[in-house]
Amino acid sequence: MYLREVLARPASRVVAEGGNEFKDASGVPTTKQNATEMDADAALRSLGKALKLPLEKYKTGSIIYPHAETGDADTVLDPADYIEVDPALAPKAVQDQFRAWLAARLQTAGYKELPKKASIDVAGKYYKIAGDGLTASVEIPGLGEWLQVDLDIAEPSEGEFSRWSKRGEPNEKGTLKANRAKGAFRHILKSGIARAINPDWKWSFKGGLVDEKTGEQTKNPAEVAKKLFGKTGQAADLDNISTILSKLKQTRPELYPDIVAKVNDGIAKMKYDYRLE
Repeated sequence: MYLREVLARPASRVVAEGGNEFKDASGVPTTKQNATEMDADAALRSLGKALKLPLEKYKTGSIIYPHAETGDADTVLDPADYIEVDPALAPKAVQDQFRAWLAARLQTAGYKELPKKASIDVAGKYYKIAGDGLTASVEIPGLGEWLQVDLDIAEPSEGEFSRWSKRGEPNEKGTLKANRAKGAFRHILKSGIARAINPDWKWSFKGGLVDEKTGEQTKNPAEVAKKLFGKTGQAADLDNISTILSKLKQTRPELYPDIVAKVNDGIAKMKYDYRLE
């Protein structure tokens, strides 16, 4: 599952890696931990065919990049695309409603629900509740291996933003897990930039850029980029950590060293070796 609301956690807490929902009794994952984007696409096609949903269309996370190595395939579904949404219901209630709809489809496709902390002896067709969505153990066609596929659920009509927000980071093939850039680090970086520019600004992967004083909320990537980088800011500047750092250095060089130092300190406290430069 996409890394949890990192900014709400104490910095000293270790962030859970993806691909660890299905384990045997000794704690060893039963799903592939170094899957390629091709493995992920194959698993998404297979599960999508079983559920009659175009899962590849909704993929996000690290598998949007070539040469990805990952422990899970991330996808985000929007309830408004598939069920009638009652405008009187809170977004969380709609997400829960859609999760039940999605679970029924998994069950029809032969998947068995497991409790959150349940272990399994052998990989198979299982699913669990995870965050706002579900996560499934899916066989990669032709390989005899299994992959964790995360079926996250956006707030209604927020699917496009959620998939953009939860995009992963490009990493060179063979990069050790502890050294990999992660989407969560990008959100910490954006949060640091926002606070450095305006103490009333808060960034989160769910809420976008929010002015806590006025209540103004911005989720459009192009608009967010202009607020963070000025009039030359563009949506592409927020694609990944590298593009953000390049634009930050260009437009706000006086803030760059302090922001990077604070972000690196936060990443180190989470027990990762990756560092911004």
